[in-house]
Amino acid sequence: MFNDHRWGFDWTELMTGVVFLVAALFVIKQPKAALLSLVFLFAIAAIISGITTIGGYTKLRRETGLRANFALVFAVIDLLVGLLFLFHAPTGIVILGYVFAFWFLIDSIERLVVASHLRTFGMGYFILSVIFDIISLILAILLILNPVFAAFSFNALVSIYFAIFGINAILIAFARRN
Repeated sequence: MFNDHRWGFDWTELMTGVVFLVAALFVIKQPKAALLSLVFLFAIAAIISGITTIGGYTKLRRETGLRANFALVFAVIDLLVGLLFLFHAPTGIVILGYVFAFWFLIDSIERLVVASHLRTFGMGYFILSVIFDIISLILAILLILNPVFAAFSFNALVSIYFAIFGINAILIAFARRN
């Protein structure tokens, strides 16, 4: 059933993964400059993530059916939040922790909802992607439930999330090449 459609190497997922890995390195290397820069990196990453999901929507819908609509809704949310942060940085600074937490939550849920299509490319890809998505979901919940924890560990948690999300996106890019 799933083997009827070939994806080919997913360059947009690869680019998304690379952007997230670069963002993870920046947050760890430059913690003082990270806050304002994170607002802009977040805006760009959210916009790229939204565009990537919208770009792959047709193929994703073929593979996952109506579940792809969840991804489309979350992609629009990614775009709107990204644009807000890009054009109004002070708002981003004030609510950055919570917005990141909810963004992580939304993207983790979206990827879990549509992860089933990765079975086509091999169970290993599917299982590894689900594990990364669950770790991302746990980090998002930690940020939401404990704002003091989030405040003291914000840079580390954001860097870890960016790295996990980036690795997962790169994994998906390679999985889809088959």
